Amino acid sequence: MSDQMETEVNPVDKNWLQRLKNESWEAELLVSAVAIFAILKSFSGIDWLLTKFIDYLNPNQYLVAYAIIVSGYLAVGVLAAMFSIHFALRAYWIGLVGLNSVFPDYSLEDSAYSPIYTEKTLQMLPKLSVSITKIDELCSVTFSAAFSIMLIYLNFTVIATVYLILYNLAKDVVPEWILLIPLGLFIGYIVYGSILTSIANTKKFRSHEKIQELYFLYSKWGAKILYGPFPKSILQISMIFGSNYKRKKGLIKMILFMLFIGTIFGGVQLVRSNYDYLINYDVPVDSSKKHAYYYADNNVGTDFLLAPEINAGTIKNRVLQLFIPIFKHEKTIFEAKCAIPDFPTFQLPDDTERQKRRDTYLACYAKNQSVTINGRTVEVSFLKSDHPHTGQFGIVTYIDLDSLSNGTHTLGVEKIFEGQNRRKWTIPFYISAKN
Repeated sequence: MSDQMETEVNPVDKNWLQRLKNESWEAELLVSAVAIFAILKSFSGIDWLLTKFIDYLNPNQYLVAYAIIVSGYLAVGVLAAMFSIHFALRAYWIGLVGLNSVFPDYSLEDSAYSPIYTEKTLQMLPKLSVSITKIDELCSVTFSAAFSIMLIYLNFTVIATVYLILYNLAKDVVPEWILLIPLGLFIGYIVYGSILTSIANTKKFRSHEKIQELYFLYSKWGAKILYGPFPKSILQISMIFGSNYKRKKGLIKMILFMLFIGTIFGGVQLVRSNYDYLINYDVPVDSSKKHAYYYADNNVGTDFLLAPEINAGTIKNRVLQLFIPIFKHEKTIFEAKCAIPDFPTFQLPDDTERQKRRDTYLACYAKNQSVTINGRTVEVSFLKSDHPHTGQFGIVTYIDLDSLSNGTHTLGVEKIFEGQNRRKWTIPFYISAKN
């Protein structure tokens, strides 16, 4: 009875599936258009995540953040390229289908050109029906490839971000070497897998039972780790591509070409961001260069300051305004260094005590900054402030320049952390006239 029902249902299922295949291009176009818009907007989301990493994370965790950000830009770049190429190809496919409905194929008899020229040209061109089929196949597989990339990156981002959060929550109560064990195991597993994959796919070891068994186990458990809650779905897509490589080499190569184009696009967006700060934060700033980001009039559209800022490169009113951004992790370092006591539990301070603590915090931030002009220390009074454009917390001061002559001068700013750990900036400015 059940076999009979299965026999009756299967043709319906097949017809439904075939109809879905034939009409899927409409949904593909809609999804592509929406996806392109959403993906291009995703770059701003990664920029936001980058600033949060710089702001909140201790620099010894920047390397993990760097891996997340770089892979994020490249993944979004690949997705943007694949969906954009898909949209263009599917639009071209619609044009070919429309053309095919009017002109089933080339015509030698009705050609506007000479028979010899027409025949030789047609020898170079594929049949219209072949082009329609190949482009349709490419558009269809592009979706599955883009889906896999999106899920792999999303899972990696979630795992890495959760790890960073747990690390920061537990670092005060758990020894650091224990917290680094998961990261070490993950890196070791990736290195082991890369070596094993290279060996297992060489001609010499393709029939080696032991090597192939190890390769299978690595892929099986690697899928559970890297592919998150969708290991079978992503593995299924990758196996369909891999197991049909010899039969559909052209399709696979086109997908790889899209990946290459997407990587370049993502790389261009990456270079425009502040990603390099995550690996170069401790590299001394070039003091022989006038950096545009030192000056407020150049930072109107900036979302996040990485360095101190003065009001302008040319000072006309003899007063220099200096804003020093203090990142969230720097506040933690300064406050621990100053040993500021916490409020008593379940006890609210009175107004006098509250202001006293506010002044204590300000004094703490100020004592860990050094300001010089032309190499000479300047005594300044700071105030806590939020930057008018970026909203970042920091401290601001105003320096009277009446004692300085017209011309070029240098402002030195230094953040002092533990021991010899310091960050320095040399900011040139010019005094144009004395009021």
